[in-house]
Amino acid sequence: MRSEVILVTNNTELYSSVSDQKFTVNQKIKGLRLVEGTSLDVLKAVRGAVHLGARLLTHPLCGNLRPYQQPFRSVLIEERVEERETPCEHFDMDSVSMIESAVTIYQDCCDRIVKPQDLCEAVRKDYAFVDSELMRESLARYGVFLSDSMF
Repeated sequence: MRSEVILVTNNTELYSSVSDQKFTVNQKIKGLRLVEGTSLDVLKAVRGAVHLGARLLTHPLCGNLRPYQQPFRSVLIEERVEERETPCEHFDMDSVSMIESAVTIYQDCCDRIVKPQDLCEAVRKDYAFVDSELMRESLARYGVFLSDSMF
């Protein structure tokens, strides 16, 4: 069974940095999904993928920041390619539990979640940088190296 590593993010800076790279055969990451919206929208997109059989590779609450203090969220997942067309019969229950818990935490304070488009450019870039740094080691593990000068 073949699988793909997918980066799901609403961080356009990170998305652009990763999408600009040429993926080679030895890189494990194969897909990028840019989610328009808030960090909660990213978690909901990830939840949908997990309910179709994807497995979390990074924790959806990494960084220990309060949900309303983090307008950007990025998560790595692994999808089984053959099972994209039909729902998966086998779910990774740890992934289901983690993403459901994360979505619940974010929904509890959804009225305070900052929308990236509501931030001034300098602040938006700072938050984007924090999200990218939280993902740096995980992306490197899957063959994607972020440039130190990406911002």
